[in-house]
Amino acid sequence: MKYVNGNLSIEKNREATYSLPQIMYVPAERNFIINIKGNDYKVRLTEASSGFQSVVPLYLVSWYLTNLVKLHAESNNEPMSSDELDRFKKGVSGIWSNESLTDDQKRAALSVLSSKFNKTAFLNIVEEPEQNLFPSSQRQVLNSLLEFNNLNPMNCLIVTTHSPYMINYLTLAIKSEQLSNKINKPHTTKITNILEDVVPLGSHLRADNCIIYELHNNGSISRLDTYQGLPSDENELNQKMAETNELFASLLEIEDQRQ
Repeated sequence: MKYVNGNLSIEKNREATYSLPQIMYVPAERNFIINIKGNDYKVRLTEASSGFQSVVPLYLVSWYLTNLVKLHAESNNEPMSSDELDRFKKGVSGIWSNESLTDDQKRAALSVLSSKFNKTAFLNIVEEPEQNLFPSSQRQVLNSLLEFNNLNPMNCLIVTTHSPYMINYLTLAIKSEQLSNKINKPHTTKITNILEDVVPLGSHLRADNCIIYELHNNGSISRLDTYQGLPSDENELNQKMAETNELFASLLEIEDQRQ
C-alpha cells in the first residue's frame, strides 16, 4: 500500500509472505490492583505506588508475549505463505460475516483461528508508558520495551506519550547504537561497559528503525525532523519545557525592575 500526494494505491504481491502478529494494546487505564509483599511486610493498596501498579501489567504481559512469539518464531522461522494467508483471510471473513455471532464471540473465534497459525511478530501498542513514573523509571520502562522489541526483527513497538523525557531517552538509545558501531576493538570492553551504563546493549535502537510523529495543537500531524539520525530538539514537548525557563526569566526581570 502506498499513499503519495493524497493518492492511495494498492498492489497485490503474490510473492510476499506475512508475519502473523500477536497484537497487544496497553491503555492508560491499566492500574493493577495488588498488594506489595515482602518477607516481613505487606503494603496496602491505598499506600502503594501508583507507578508500580501501572508498570507491573505493562512489563509482565509485554515480557510474556515477547517470549511466546520468540518461541513460535524459533520453532518455525517461515512467515505465512500466500496460501496460508488466503486460508487465514477466508477464516477471518467467515467469522465477521456470521451474523449469528456477537462481537465478543467473533473476537473469541478470531483468537482460536489465529492460534492455529504461528505468530512470528509482536506488535506492542503502549499508551503513555510514563504514566505515574519518575523520569528515571520512565527510562527503565522504555529500555525494557526496546529490549523486548529487539528480540525479534519482525516486532514493532508503537508508543504514545506526553513526556519529553521519553523522546530524550529514545535519543540516548539511538546515539548508543551509533557509538557501538564505531568502537575500536582494542577498547571494546571498556567502552561497551560505559555504554551499558547509559543504555543496555539490548535496548539500542537503529535510527532508521525509529519514526516520531507530533500531534500539534491545530490537530495536524507531522513527522519530527532528525539531525544525524537523532530526533530533533525542536519538538513541542521540549518547547513547552523551554517556555517555563522563559517565563521564569520574565519574573526575574520584573524583580530587577522593582529594585
